[in-house]
Amino acid sequence: MLSWRWQREGGIGGHLGTCPVSTAPPSPRGDRAVRDKAAVRSEGGFTECDPGEATKLLYDLLYTEPIKIVLMPGCSSVSTLVAEAARMWNLIVLSYGSSSPALSNRQRFPTFFRTHPSATLHNPTRVQLFQKWKWTKIATIQQTTEVFTSTLDDLEERVKEAGIEISVRQSFLTDPAVAVKNLKRQDARIIVGLFYETEARKVFCEVYKERLFGKKYVWFLIGWYADNWFKIKDPAINCTVEQMTEAVQGHVTTEIVMLNPETVRGASNLTSQEFLDQLMSKLGGKNPEETGGFQEAPLAYDAVWALALALNKTVGPLKAKGYRLEDFNYNNREITAEIYRALNTSSFEGVSGHVVFDAQGSRMAWTLIEQLQEPRCAPKATAVNSRFYRSPVQHSTFLRFFGLTLCGGTSQEDCSPRAIVSFRRTVGSASPKRRGR
Repeated sequence: MLSWRWQREGGIGGHLGTCPVSTAPPSPRGDRAVRDKAAVRSEGGFTECDPGEATKLLYDLLYTEPIKIVLMPGCSSVSTLVAEAARMWNLIVLSYGSSSPALSNRQRFPTFFRTHPSATLHNPTRVQLFQKWKWTKIATIQQTTEVFTSTLDDLEERVKEAGIEISVRQSFLTDPAVAVKNLKRQDARIIVGLFYETEARKVFCEVYKERLFGKKYVWFLIGWYADNWFKIKDPAINCTVEQMTEAVQGHVTTEIVMLNPETVRGASNLTSQEFLDQLMSKLGGKNPEETGGFQEAPLAYDAVWALALALNKTVGPLKAKGYRLEDFNYNNREITAEIYRALNTSSFEGVSGHVVFDAQGSRMAWTLIEQLQEPRCAPKATAVNSRFYRSPVQHSTFLRFFGLTLCGGTSQEDCSPRAIVSFRRTVGSASPKRRGR
């Protein structure tokens, strides 16, 4: 978790404390107005997604000079704790790696923003895939944590509206063996799995043992696991790499696009590829797959830019009221309100894409759909893009598919790659009740 304070010296940067690689400071070649006006300095430490560690670090940050102006936690479990407490100190919270749908609750987290979208962003895309292939029954298996439970609650509401039934719903805490056996016993075919990467290896080891894979089954997983996550040696499972590789073949993932696919220069004056090149250079040859926070690096980078641009935006309004950012203290609600308004109206091109927040403070982004296919099918494997904006009004989603192999029927069903040039469908936004958790 990072905290940020305002200082008088010119230039953005200062030291980054003990922060992950994903929070590199903005490029000095970026927005001139930011270079001339803004100066933020960070302090922080690692919490390893432990709420207990986060509580201790939060206390140390708040009761140690200088006064902090913004808090930047990473994962959902820490953001939940920090964002709920932040209101007591009139602090803005800006996260780069939190996906829990519960964090969209503006009553519970009134000063929270995130450059990582809510996990529910993928559900409309999943539903459209189910509808496209005329699947009327699906099954789910989830790890029993808040982020996956609330995501699944949202999915259940959406599939119900689409006339699709969740015929089997299984959950587990640490050992998925019984849950996977129940999926097999109840003849689940189209299965949505929501769990962290370490549990994913446990699940698919059991999937292999139960033979719950192949042409009769389609698995939908989360897309932010490390590449080759199923090949990582794990003492918690007793399956070989070859067995795991066989079990995961053909699974489909959904994830937000974290690196802008377009070659554009935004606030930082970097293209996404230039950002990636600089990040790899800073890693000094270290394997990105072994670097914590690497995948979320563009989101963290754009979070820092969102903060810097927002702080710049407050200078004029605060001056009109007789304030400066340097006057901030934990009792000054007016300065907090100006920072909130500035962040709430953010709109700029970042290395992760266009950065804009919805009414709940969540990032609006593209969705990426991928399928793991055998090497012989590699030329047909594809990344599938879906532009999807969450808003209180009707919106359209545009999906494009090339060579996706999806079955889920009988073993005799034709599983040859199906090429769909495009299709459009207008869908409604999530209900305010569900989005507010």
